[in-house]
This record gives sequence, C-alpha cells and structure tokens, in this order.
Amino acid sequence: MELTYHKIPGWFNYTDSYAQLASNLPDGAKIVEIGSFMGRSTHFLATAFWNANKENVKIYCIDTWEGSGKEHAHLNLDKMYDIFRNNLRFFIGREIVIPLQGRSDNQEFLDRFEDGSIDAISIDGSHTYDDVCDDIDNWWPKLKPDGVMIGDDYYLESVQQAVADTFRKMNIDNRIYVNSASERTWYVAKDGNAEGYFKGIPK
Repeated sequence: MELTYHKIPGWFNYTDSYAQLASNLPDGAKIVEIGSFMGRSTHFLATAFWNANKENVKIYCIDTWEGSGKEHAHLNLDKMYDIFRNNLRFFIGREIVIPLQGRSDNQEFLDRFEDGSIDAISIDGSHTYDDVCDDIDNWWPKLKPDGVMIGDDYYLESVQQAVADTFRKMNIDNRIYVNSASERTWYVAKDGNAEGYFKGIPK
C-alpha cells in the first residue's frame, strides 16, 4: 500500500521511529498512541504494519479530538473526530485502528489494558509538564517487560523536564534515549534496550 500519510494535515516528525516499530514488533502487537489529531502519524504506522503483512496489530488511538494548546487555537475542531475516522477508515474498518475518544487519564481507558500488556506507547498529547508526567506515570506500568515508550517534542522545556523528573523517580532516567538528529523524539525501553529498538537513529 502506498504511503499517503503526508496528505493528512498535522505534525509528525518521527517516521523513523514508527518505521522501526513496524519492523520490530510482531503481528498481533498492541500499540497505544496518545494524541492522534487528524491521523497523520496513525496512518503512517498502520500502513507500515499493513505493508509488513502484520494485519492483526491493534493501534489504540486516545485523543479528545477537541484540541489542546495554542497550536490548535486557529482550527475549527468541531468535526475533528469525524475527520480522523474518515482519514483512517480503511484501518478502522479492519479493526487495526481503534479510536478511543477522551482524555488519556480516563480510568476506563487505563482499565482496558492489563499491566504488562502493551508493546509500545507513543505520547504526543498535551505538552504541559503535569500532563506529560501523568501520561508517563499512568501508562508506563501497561508496557510489556520488553516494551518501549516514545514521546515527541522533546525540545520543549516542559516535555524535557517532565521526562527527566518522572523517570528519575523510577531510578531509570539513565535509560532516556533522544534522537540527536532532531532533538524532538525521546524513547525509553522498559528493559533498557532502546538502542536495540531504534538502530540507526542518531543518539
């Protein structure tokens, strides 16, 4: 299938990371994406899995589809959820993409996943310090022992500080791996092997 994600409006700077996930994760993997907007990143990831003949993957997309922060202030968000669903209709119809509309700290969403059950979690929702801390705290236990957490916009002070402080509390701040080519994307592998996940991405 042709990659057409670039036709969907939005911000998406970690194609290399998502391509690695599609390559490394097995068919049947579970991924949670916090912050999906119109579906640009989701479409890339779902297409990459599809092209790898991994059609049993589940990508759970958590978003309010109501926008957050000044980057969305100029947009008409009334039909954002419908736009996302239309952009991802091929994958939603095959239950590869499962939209979950609401906040990422929604207890119903958290309860849906057992601890140690998710292969990868992507954090790109609200970028406030408190919200990034909460997303890491809430979702880290859900990762499998060899799972990986990815986040965007590391260049923002609020994100850098939240990532450093939250993983420092867990005594694993030495596991934070940053893409030095853009200084936008951060990764932490639960087993400490982020480099094993992301070979070839500059550190």
